Amino acid sequence: MAIQSLIPNLLLLLLLPALPFSLSDYVLYSGEVLTPGQNLTNGDFQLSLQPNCELIITDAVKTIWRANTSGQGSDCYLGFKHNGELVVRHGVHYILWSSGVKSKKGKYALLLDSNGKLNIFGQRRWISNNQKVLGENNMRTVITTEYVLHSGHRLNPGKHLSYQNLTFGLSHCNLVINDTDSGRILWQTNTKARGCYVQLDANGELTVKHSKQRLWSSNKRGDNGAYIGVLRYDGRFGVYGPLLWDSDKKDTVDALDFNGGFVGDDDDDVQVL
Repeated sequence: MAIQSLIPNLLLLLLLPALPFSLSDYVLYSGEVLTPGQNLTNGDFQLSLQPNCELIITDAVKTIWRANTSGQGSDCYLGFKHNGELVVRHGVHYILWSSGVKSKKGKYALLLDSNGKLNIFGQRRWISNNQKVLGENNMRTVITTEYVLHSGHRLNPGKHLSYQNLTFGLSHCNLVINDTDSGRILWQTNTKARGCYVQLDANGELTVKHSKQRLWSSNKRGDNGAYIGVLRYDGRFGVYGPLLWDSDKKDTVDALDFNGGFVGDDDDDVQVL
């Protein structure tokens, strides 16, 4: 009987897309999942799924947010769907908790911010056109550097975002993504001037400016709101937004609102291998 009880759990893990980390950075991308023992970490704050299926955010001393999903089983996972919805599932089809907000199918980013709050941004508005970097960067571990740019903020000369051996910033007004291990430039804007800065505007447009003159633009704009630019683990820089949901919202949904919690395959757009 003990062996039989393990079979459903093993099958579930085989079906889920494997994440390349056990202790993570603080951004999750749509199509990825967190299983018990994995987490997002930003400073003292940590988002984790407990063995009893409880999804919590903790600081250095206490739990500051919870999804109230404890005691629902042991084969749970947190799935980030391609419609921007965050769900805690028991087995493959039973939803215990949902962020309650859905959008169009696309690419989204979940951020555990420096205040310990969860934020879902999307869809993805723009991404740099360099090839993905495959290899050690895919082994995502705890990241203590800043690799997210928020709308309304700018990067001045001498400042950069960094993710492991990747950097994103200005070099003599040329915006570049560098691989510091190899010294290679992975992507650049080929802009030249003096006294430039990089800015992510409130409409999601990424720009390189000299004074008020625009030298380069991603040329992708959306509605005004909150956006983030992320130096991704694969060596690309992506812009996501506007803000779709955050953990301060009260319109989340638990299993009682799902008519027993069962959802059919048609509602499931977390990647299944």
